[in-house]
Amino acid sequence: MKRWAAALGPLAVVCLLTACSSSAEEPWPTSPGPFVLQADQVIADLGAGDFTAVQGMFDPAMIKAAQAVPLNKAWAACQDALGTYRGHAAPTSARTGQSALVQVPVTWANGPGVVTIAFNRNGTIDGLHCYGAPPS
Repeated sequence: MKRWAAALGPLAVVCLLTACSSSAEEPWPTSPGPFVLQADQVIADLGAGDFTAVQGMFDPAMIKAAQAVPLNKAWAACQDALGTYRGHAAPTSARTGQSALVQVPVTWANGPGVVTIAFNRNGTIDGLHCYGAPPS
């Protein structure tokens, strides 16, 4: 799946950019720490508008997906749907299948949300999802 989408639904607002890829041969880092630190920097860079820095961490499939929908436009679409990015808190991580998923709590102008970043074993990004809180 390679797309950005902004969907207003009864449960959540979602903006995503995903590129499916596999790197099963590479070993996992011994600790999720590097991914947590990378995710924190990704969100800081997105919030500061430094899309070049974030795209520099994309795997080849994500680079191709970002050519179809530029990251700056996708981030703007998330903010159009969720409100302006205000800040973020400490990330948490878990491993699932071929990716390490890092969730970063964010504050949008319209309320709390989360950005989930999927990292390959080699530390490149293969998925980026922005969510808003369900409406009350």
